[in-house]
This record gives sequence, C-alpha cells and structure tokens, in this order.
Amino acid sequence: MREKELRRDQMDKGQIPLGRLIEEYLLVCRTEGKTPKTLRGYREKLGRFCRWLNGNLGDFTLQAVRSYISELQQARKYQGHPYCPVQESGLSSITLKGHVVVLKGFATWLYEEEYTDENALGRLKPPKAARKVMATLTEAEIAKILSCVRRDTPTGYRNEAVIHLFLDTGLRCAELVGLPMHDLFLDNQCLKVMGKGQKERIVPFGDRTARALLRYLNLRPKVNGCDSVFLNIDGNPMTENAIKMVFERLAKTAEIPRLHVHLLRHTMATNYLLTGENPIKLQRILGHETLEMTRRYVDMVAVQVAVTESSQSPVDRMHLKYPRGATRPR
Repeated sequence: MREKELRRDQMDKGQIPLGRLIEEYLLVCRTEGKTPKTLRGYREKLGRFCRWLNGNLGDFTLQAVRSYISELQQARKYQGHPYCPVQESGLSSITLKGHVVVLKGFATWLYEEEYTDENALGRLKPPKAARKVMATLTEAEIAKILSCVRRDTPTGYRNEAVIHLFLDTGLRCAELVGLPMHDLFLDNQCLKVMGKGQKERIVPFGDRTARALLRYLNLRPKVNGCDSVFLNIDGNPMTENAIKMVFERLAKTAEIPRLHVHLLRHTMATNYLLTGENPIKLQRILGHETLEMTRRYVDMVAVQVAVTESSQSPVDRMHLKYPRGATRPR
C-alpha cells in the first residue's frame, strides 16, 4: 500500500537548511524588482548570519538572532573580510541596524510563506542608530577641491563636471555612474534619474554645472555602443569604486581627510535649504521616499542659522552681578 503523502502543514519544516530558504528569499526579492545593489546587501548580511548559525530553520530563533547581534556589536570593522584589513573601530550603529532590518524582513517572509507558525523576530527591535550632526563642506573647501582638479586633460574636465553635478543635484554615487546620455538634457538644464526603489525623478542643475558638463562632453571619448555620460580613460563606464577612488585622491591632494562622495550630497541639501527653498522640493530632488530624512537637513540648517545669527550667548546677555571678591570669568 502506498504511503500517504504528507501535506505541507504536516511536514517538519524546521529541518530545512536555512541557506536554501535564503536563496529562495533572494530569488523572490529579485523577481519583485529589488536592485542589484540591494540584493548584494541582502546576500551579504543573510549569508554572514547563515555562516554564523550553521543550522536549519528550526535554529532560527529570537534568542539566536539576539546572540548574533550581540557578537556583531563586539566585532571589528572588516573582520573576516577577504581583502580589507581589520580596523580597530567596531561596526557603526547604522550598520548594525541594517543587519537587524534585513533579518526581520527575512523572518516576515518566512511567516507569510508559512514556513514558520509565527514571526520569529516580531518582537525584535532594531538598535537605535546614532544621529550625528551631518558634516558639510565650506565654500573655501569646495574652492580648494576644485583647484586640485587638473583642467588640461579630458579626465580633469570629467572630474570637474562630476564635482559640480554632485554639488548641484545631490545625486547618489550609483545614480551618477548609471546616468545615460539620453537622460541628460543640457538645453533644459535637468536630468532624469532612476533612484532607489526604481523610482524616476527629474533633477535640475544650474548654469555653472551646465558649462562644466559641456566642457567635458566636448572632450568625452566617442565609444560606439556606450551611452553612459561619465567614462573612464579607456572609454568604459565609470563604476562607483572609480568615483570613490577619485575622491580619495582629492581628499589627499586638497588635505581634506573627511572628503567623500556622500559629503557633497549633504552639502547640496543644506545649501539648498539655506537659500530658503521648500523642504518638499528638496525631498523630490534628493529622491527621499518620506520627509523623515529631509527633516534631518531642516534641523541641521536651523542649528546653523541659530549659530550664525546669534551675536551673543544667553549668559553673555545677562546682566549678572558678581559678589565682591568673586573671580570673574575672562
């Protein structure tokens, strides 16, 4: 007599290898249109946890994940990385929060697909990410950076155009390297960007950026079949790593160690608001899905305005009388 086949709800799903479920989850994310960069992040974080756990679905518990996060909090930056040397500093709170968010998304999918009877990480709260004051570049620093760009080679003109475009539009690095020629409209001084979440937006830029782009495009290598705006010296599209290397060299040459690509995005956002522009317009230009991130720039600008407009401290404006013989502050 044939054995009766077990239904899905009768199977011992706890014995399914976790790695197999992660691959299925990543496949689902890919078919839902997640970007390659997002998928790489998911794979790195879930793969790291899977290697640490080295078990099956039944081992995927709230206690196990809490133990894993605790170990991440003690880990050093680049620990276990095949190429980068380990640093003394630990993982940032934002990185830790990213690991928790990815694991919670995976746990939710397991529950919705009925691999688990309940959401194993439903009660897990992401660690609070530190909210640091975002740094920006001063006009003097920007002038110093631009003065370090050679203006006698096509590469120099390209780098000048890249800097202007970052400062004028607040583009993310991935958005700039992925910009095709047919989405750059010099006549109208705007460009069309495919941002996070596969959402398109129109971003304007000014006269100086338009001139910098024109100077570069006049010397841009003519390569058949390559539609990217920004190219390497060999005519291939620039990568994010290539852009980051450009700014690493500029940071050394200009003697501004804190210089990095995203710093230009912060600078653009704060300068935009300092001119009195609407935060809603800034949200659309930057491609923020909600106003939460844009509010950080609003708060930052409010502090800057308060500092620059305040001629005296609150204590200095008080008419304090000191007792006879007391030491007065100088």
